Amino acid sequence: MTPVKILIIDDNEVDRELIRAMLELNEYSVTELGDATSCMKVIATEKPDLVLLDIMMPGFDGNQLLQLIRMKYPEIKLPVIMVTSKSDASDVVESLNLGANDYITKPIQFDIALRRIQIHLTMAVQSRLLSRAKELEATNAMLRTLAHEINNPLTVALGTLSQLNVKYGTDSEFSNLEQSLWQIADVVNKSKEILQKAEVSLNETTGE
Repeated sequence: MTPVKILIIDDNEVDRELIRAMLELNEYSVTELGDATSCMKVIATEKPDLVLLDIMMPGFDGNQLLQLIRMKYPEIKLPVIMVTSKSDASDVVESLNLGANDYITKPIQFDIALRRIQIHLTMAVQSRLLSRAKELEATNAMLRTLAHEINNPLTVALGTLSQLNVKYGTDSEFSNLEQSLWQIADVVNKSKEILQKAEVSLNETTGE
């Protein structure tokens, strides 16, 4: 099983090491950054499941970096938990308004931090599964519609063909038309079989 990846961005080396130790003890894969310089590149290459982002960093602070992250990665796709020593509620509210999923305060209470990390990771996974299920259901509905739209005209055409066969069955031109229609019917029936197999496969995937 692939370990869950967490990216820590904090200019304080001691804090990073403490958080890393806590996470690795709980079998998370950890990447550390001491500043925001290469953050977006690391996120693109490492594809972390969650980011722990310090608010107070020299130069490019956490909230500025959060805005960059949110320009490319929505909250449910990449949860970001702010790590802050600030006690003023307005600072936390600013981060939440900018797209942070949650926050933890320094000094870190590791049991609380772990629980919050687990909650947001679970929510992200459930959201991805729900999104995937909706995509599969939409595809399933499309396949059903296609099968229906193919079947109705074919049924009408073959019914008409049977009626005409009684009246013009010996006519050579009708025989050519009949042959062409049956060839079309054969292609359509094969298409329907493919659609039905695809629908069964989708139903098995979605558990229907």
